[in-house]
Amino acid sequence: MRKFLLSFCFFVFALAGMAQADYKQASDQHFNRTMVTLTKAGTLERELTLLNPDDIQGIKVSGPMNEADLRYLYKLCKPGTLDTPHSINLHDAIVDRIPEKCFAGLTYLLYFYLPQTLQEVGDGAFQYTNALTAAVFPATLKKIGRTAYAGTRLTTVSIPANVEEIGEGAFAHLSKLGSATVDAANTTFKVDNGILINVKENKLLQCFITHTGELNVPTGITALGDYSLAGAKRLTSIHIPASVKTIGEDAFAATYNVESIEVDAANNNYCSVDGVLFNKNKSLLICYPTSKKGAAYVVPTTVKELATGAFQECGGGNAYQLITDKKEKKKISLKKITLPEGLIKIGSSAFTFTGVTDINIPTTVREIGDGCFYFSDIENITVPEGVTRIENGTFAYCYSLETLSLPSTISYIGSSVFCMDDAMTTLNISAPTPPTCDADAFDNYSPSSLTLHVVKGAKKAYQKAAVWSSLNPSDIEDDLEIVTHIGTTHHASTATETMRYDLSGRRIATPQRGINLIKMSDGSVRKVVIR
Repeated sequence: MRKFLLSFCFFVFALAGMAQADYKQASDQHFNRTMVTLTKAGTLERELTLLNPDDIQGIKVSGPMNEADLRYLYKLCKPGTLDTPHSINLHDAIVDRIPEKCFAGLTYLLYFYLPQTLQEVGDGAFQYTNALTAAVFPATLKKIGRTAYAGTRLTTVSIPANVEEIGEGAFAHLSKLGSATVDAANTTFKVDNGILINVKENKLLQCFITHTGELNVPTGITALGDYSLAGAKRLTSIHIPASVKTIGEDAFAATYNVESIEVDAANNNYCSVDGVLFNKNKSLLICYPTSKKGAAYVVPTTVKELATGAFQECGGGNAYQLITDKKEKKKISLKKITLPEGLIKIGSSAFTFTGVTDINIPTTVREIGDGCFYFSDIENITVPEGVTRIENGTFAYCYSLETLSLPSTISYIGSSVFCMDDAMTTLNISAPTPPTCDADAFDNYSPSSLTLHVVKGAKKAYQKAAVWSSLNPSDIEDDLEIVTHIGTTHHASTATETMRYDLSGRRIATPQRGINLIKMSDGSVRKVVIR
């Protein structure tokens, strides 16, 4: 009898081991180090506290769970240290939904085993949890939310038969993806040559990194979703057919090697000029290809708006990866962009990570999106009158930025606007009343020598104002002229101001009383008297 019991126990353990091996990832060294079984949803924190385990690097939770339990797991992971969970196993948990952004942005979460009862992965649930390598979706799954797995390290994507909805950008920026498939029984989605398509909506949801060279968007596709090509860094050119009616936000992000985007002439909504993508009437510049050759670019005078990410990465470190000759790369790398008078809006992240050093902002611009110049190589920027807000991270990580001039109309400055801009020596602000600032406006900003120039009579106000007093500039000079009129400058030609000097030949960032010499983008020089 004893021998029989031992044999039976061995058989049971062997079966358990086989079951465990069915879904355990081979490289998971933290698998099931601590196991908790719940009998009631919402009790995970209490049960784990009572258990007080020595090791939580690998946690398995079985039984009923709710959102509070899932958020508690995130709380355990959040510190992002070697002692926090690396492996979370919910294979035997009873839960039907992972809430939005529940496990987003985690550093050390490597493995996550989804519940077999799961029906929905919420928007951004795992976005930019950039060590996550796999997601095995259960047959019960019906919905995968927007940007759910964006920026992770998934190596495979397999969509089950019952999935009815996949949000835009759900699989954007998957830099390690090797394969993507859809169950043959799924009638809503298909993968064709590395492209995920919503068949019922004729929408291109994702072009994966596995697609290389030229991308010919299939005829009949009517929409490119948000982030639909994001991270497809092996593409070199894109052709958009006549059938496309809408292109989503930031659709071409991180397409590092694209040199041109062409549009079928019969398309009623979009067009291409010299490989640059616009809407049909060229009032919106949508995308300047990251690796388009040319040291300078003049934006057409018809353009009123730059779309989100319009020039992102252009001329930057990720551009021209197919060119190995450094001299050749430098020769054709984009360094100057001339924006036209009449431009009104510059979208979010428009110049993020560009290598461009020379960009003018026309006097007609009234809105600049967040992160617009983030991590760019700009050296001097003048924000025109009429702009009222500097959004979060607009000039963050601009290591080359020396002079920044803000207008009298500025009333708000967001968080981390000047983060790491330690090379900046001159900050001109024409606002007589110190702008309201986010508490973190000057976060991680400690210039060795900064002179703050304000309008006459405003020095004490800036010295006393919240946040501004913590800036601690080397000097505050109230030597700027008070702005009494705000108007729109109209030029007979398309030339725009690129540099301004005083009579002694010293470069100045803002208009100064007396004679100003203005160098225009067409090479001409204008003499202007400022009274």
